[in-house]
Amino acid sequence: LLCAAVLAAPGASLVDGTDLEGAALIDGDAETVRFDVGGQVRAVPAARLVAIEMPPGEPAPAEDGFNLYLRNGDRLRGKVSGIGSVLTLESSRVEGFTAPLDAVRGVRFGRVVAVHLRGRYAEAFERELERGRDVIVAIRDAHPTPFAARVLEVGEGTLQARVGAERQDLSSDRVYGFVRAAEGDLPSGEGVRIRVTLAGGERVTLPFERITASHVEGGQTRIARAAVSRIEFVGPHITHLSDLEPIDVQQAALFGEAPKWRRDGMVLGGPLRIAGRTYARGVGVQARSRLEFVLNGRWDAFFVLCGIDDAAGPEGDATFRVLGDGKLLAEVRRRHRDPAVPLRLDVKGVDRLVLEALPGDSWVSDFCDWAEARVYAAASKGG
Repeated sequence: LLCAAVLAAPGASLVDGTDLEGAALIDGDAETVRFDVGGQVRAVPAARLVAIEMPPGEPAPAEDGFNLYLRNGDRLRGKVSGIGSVLTLESSRVEGFTAPLDAVRGVRFGRVVAVHLRGRYAEAFERELERGRDVIVAIRDAHPTPFAARVLEVGEGTLQARVGAERQDLSSDRVYGFVRAAEGDLPSGEGVRIRVTLAGGERVTLPFERITASHVEGGQTRIARAAVSRIEFVGPHITHLSDLEPIDVQQAALFGEAPKWRRDGMVLGGPLRIAGRTYARGVGVQARSRLEFVLNGRWDAFFVLCGIDDAAGPEGDATFRVLGDGKLLAEVRRRHRDPAVPLRLDVKGVDRLVLEALPGDSWVSDFCDWAEARVYAAASKGG
């Protein structure tokens, strides 16, 4: 489930929490992005941007699911083809996108099956995608048939796969899709990158090259700008805490098992929403909780919006605490319907960052949102 953007209308957000509300995107490149702000042109360094919100994009094509799933969470619709260990996707909205097979989580060719069976095949593929094992989902009349196999290469009309101890060439005509288990780490890339969200939920991450009047471009990939709903900036200048893995997690609940913390959503599922405003990134927890992250002393500042999620109801009440290497950096108490409070904290030299959420007068529904939680480098502040 993709959350709505932090800005309901077109605009941009900067690393230090500043919003350029109503800013209309003009164009940009890897150095500078230009906006029309109230009739005035404003140039912003790309390394200072967090996200650009666009007007509603063109509706997604009427298709029953995505075709290409990547290990970084990206997913796209379109025709998937391959040459050896490189896959290509083409659609009416995305041109020239390629990905190495090692970056692929799953491919759904979506071969034509009877209309009344499409839901059954789609559900079988989604189950295997969730399990994340090496498998091919074969087309066998009314029964989608998964079998253990690791796809090694994709060709014109064929798949080469390791089935047991043997390498086999399989006809792709009878393959609905395949899933690949993750093996090893993927390079994160250098320089500023953009994570582009399209209307309908497609998402793709590219090296940032340029934005023109008609396209968003990176590498060999061109995306129709009219289809884009959000552009998020990622790279060495910024890291969202929801993209990190905490080294220590402590959670407690008044009754039963505590709900697990959640990336980019409130703790029970659904978007992060504080006092009627929805946020795309962040961490959702239930008090009492403690999350510890390693920063390795490489970041200069930490920004977050703290608040009780709207789903908490009138009993929602908690204290938010931020600690750096054991030192209290900030503490704030929020109740249901209080607006999110921004914290901008100096974390220069901090190795361990801890986020604590402590229950208030009642433990009932203390759903806490650390919205837009991110660390960034000092170089991002200029411009």
